[in-house]
Amino acid sequence: MVQTKKIIIVGAGLSGLSVAYQLLEVSPCEITIYDENENYSSLIAAGIINPLVFRRMTKSWRVDEFIPSLNDFYKNIEQKSNSKFHFPLKIRRLFSSKQEHDFWESKQNLPEFEPYMEKISAVDYHYSEVKNDFGSGVVKNASYIDTPVFLENLKELLSKNCSFVNKPFDFSLLLNNNYDGNQFDEIIFCEGYKGLNNPHFNLLPLTQTKGETLTIKNIKLPENESVNRKCFVLPLSPGVFKIGSTYTWNTADLSPTKEGKNDILNNLSFLTNEKPEIINHSAGIRPTTVDRRPLMGTHPTMKNYHYFNGLGAKGYMLAPRLSFEFAEYLLKNKALNKEVNLTRVYSKL
Repeated sequence: MVQTKKIIIVGAGLSGLSVAYQLLEVSPCEITIYDENENYSSLIAAGIINPLVFRRMTKSWRVDEFIPSLNDFYKNIEQKSNSKFHFPLKIRRLFSSKQEHDFWESKQNLPEFEPYMEKISAVDYHYSEVKNDFGSGVVKNASYIDTPVFLENLKELLSKNCSFVNKPFDFSLLLNNNYDGNQFDEIIFCEGYKGLNNPHFNLLPLTQTKGETLTIKNIKLPENESVNRKCFVLPLSPGVFKIGSTYTWNTADLSPTKEGKNDILNNLSFLTNEKPEIINHSAGIRPTTVDRRPLMGTHPTMKNYHYFNGLGAKGYMLAPRLSFEFAEYLLKNKALNKEVNLTRVYSKL
């Protein structure tokens, strides 16, 4: 008879909740989740899932695997929680230069890009809902997550099989495989940007990247698609949009700033001259990495201490597949992808 593992997860943002869900899908576990209820990055994120990287019109890393996985993951949770939070999204990229247009045109007929790029049409060249200096292209297989609804429903779903402890994790109470007098088999740190302060994994190249977003009212912006140039514009409801985002490195300050607001509004001016009414201004800290790959795996000496972090700006695309791979790694001893495994860091220290 296989013994049920006792597992502690530190952090109940996108990473921690996704890992908990996938662990229970792979094998019965006794899971306790510690959280401070400060999931600023996961909660305020726009949740846009974009299969392309616009800078040079390349496919996102491992996108051919991530898109089918996330579609199944979010659909299953919607069905189990009787909720709706995953929606298709038409993303229109307004080209910022002729070179960007040429990048798109050179790739739109390639078989590997066909699932993600519509071929540029006359409508795209003359699209007039926003400023359009060099034409535009439409992204296929994009979507977005209503992040507050997703996090609330997944947490409620997990509460049927997991214990939630709503207080900070105290490292002074952690000794070997005992925390606060309770034995465990595995502990997984999914702390987001606070992982930088983890005394057991503080050699990892995690960085804190602040992002700010605005929620605005504007009657001139298109409501049937997300336009993108210098910033994203996500329609939320008639006349209401989320726009962003900024990137400020190496700060844990969660305060929205005047500079961030002005940067977003300046970027919005590349799409429209209309002055918006600002409804809300939010800030969060993304856990990012220097090589833009997540950090997953096991401590080199403390073999029951594990790490799942650094999903960055594309977290809602990466989390479903990577959390499944991590669950199979932990419970079935399957190998992790070398690009995310912590061994790529520890081998160089």
